[in-house]
Amino acid sequence: MRYAVPGSRPNLSVNAPATFSTKRAATAWLARARTEILDGALRPGSLASRVALAEYAEEWVTNRRSARGGPLRPSTAATYRHYLRKQIGPTLGALTLEVTPAVIRAWNAALPSGTPTINARAYALLKSICSSAVEEGLMPSQPCAIRGGAQTRAKTPVVTATPAQVIELADAVPEHLRLAILLGAWCQVRAGEVLELRRGDVTEETVRVDRGVTFPPGGPVVGPPKTGAGVRTIAVPPHRAQAVRDHLKQWVNSPDDALPFPRHPGETSHLHLSTFAHEVNVAVKRTSLPETFRFHHLRHTGFTLAAQSGATVAELQARAGHSTPHMALKYQHASSERDQSLAATLSRLADGG
Repeated sequence: MRYAVPGSRPNLSVNAPATFSTKRAATAWLARARTEILDGALRPGSLASRVALAEYAEEWVTNRRSARGGPLRPSTAATYRHYLRKQIGPTLGALTLEVTPAVIRAWNAALPSGTPTINARAYALLKSICSSAVEEGLMPSQPCAIRGGAQTRAKTPVVTATPAQVIELADAVPEHLRLAILLGAWCQVRAGEVLELRRGDVTEETVRVDRGVTFPPGGPVVGPPKTGAGVRTIAVPPHRAQAVRDHLKQWVNSPDDALPFPRHPGETSHLHLSTFAHEVNVAVKRTSLPETFRFHHLRHTGFTLAAQSGATVAELQARAGHSTPHMALKYQHASSERDQSLAATLSRLADGG
């Protein structure tokens, strides 16, 4: 027996405290509970404390809104449900929203030590879910209070390639993907953005980004960038204009909506992100780059080179499509450290060292 909690989020319901032996007994209990709510003797919040965390979490994912006010991207919702199913649910899912900080700490400590990034993301998701429950009066306080619980260092270090190594990698991938590597480094596009580009988005002078493709279960989904700042037009460095012209002429169908990097040359279906990543990983092994190098590191490479060439924080932020200057400041900091290193080298040369 369960019933909806008045004043709660849509579809939120609670279970009765016990299993009834007859339908008549269950109906009588439900009538009493409703009367107590209407009379003010029983608060909906106290009833909702019986809601299983897994039930509330699923409702949270279903009704969650992005920063732009729309529903979660299918890929984001699928990722959240994966964390709920694999990391959170087995231990915490059957517990109620009265879960305590001690239980959260024990759960977190028992997560596999070999997956720090996944653990941190699962913890961050759980904390967000609990924050919503606190705001709605369904939890007395935030039980996720582990300092640094949502922070971790990337297991695979970010690598900055040299311009020569970018060419190495571009020459190592299949020829019809060569331009994707160059755009990753010199236009700093993300993998999901480059795979959703259309012929009409790409010229020898600019690349327009206003969509991306994700691959949740069920097939590719095309949607806008996560934030408004992600919509941008990126100038193509002049030394890569010829590569753009050659690629459009040799590999891309004539309609403006043709994919420059489809599953197979000439086709109209998307190249899957995992297939693209595999092609890059195989090619990396034929270069001087470390085997941990990934496509996303090309974006890091491009921004580092731009910062070293004197790009401002605002310029980096606009080119990256970031909604805040936080990441751009990191590249500026890296550029500053490089400049200090060069200055030290000059001093050693001046001293005859």
